[in-house]
Amino acid sequence: MKKHVAATLLGLTVLGLADVHLDLESVDDGHVVRWQGRQHDVRGALAAHTNTWWRNCSAVTRLHESSAQAQQVLRLIAQHSPPDSTPLQLVHLLQQGEWLVAELTFEKLSPAVVLLQSDGPPGGTLTERAIWSGSTEPWRSGPHIRAYLRARAPQAPQALLACLDPVSFGPA
Repeated sequence: MKKHVAATLLGLTVLGLADVHLDLESVDDGHVVRWQGRQHDVRGALAAHTNTWWRNCSAVTRLHESSAQAQQVLRLIAQHSPPDSTPLQLVHLLQQGEWLVAELTFEKLSPAVVLLQSDGPPGGTLTERAIWSGSTEPWRSGPHIRAYLRARAPQAPQALLACLDPVSFGPA
């Protein structure tokens, strides 16, 4: 068999198998690929990898749960919707300048990511700028939550949001 005939048959076989096993589905405001009965966010996976490769977290600080700023964030969030907002656990807290982003888990509520802005020195007033809570399915959690926070607070530092890797929502 000639090489070009074999290559053509191989190409047609691959396209036929892809047509049988892959479907593009419209979900919410985007598309996912359905393969073997499961939805896959291909665009989100690509965005997550690109973010990991190109982000620069040198200006972002990870704060420990025992820090004064972390305790202030925990108090603020605990007061958001009592009694369900307590008990809560801080998964991680990142800071860049006057901006903070916290990922939290709760006993009775869905996990949340909260973007906050400080009005000045540590211990000053914190203001919530955006909150994500709930499932991100079928979307990859990292790109989906970062896009949501950017849309709600475009003035927030891009490096801070790029360094956010949520872990409580499924695949980042």
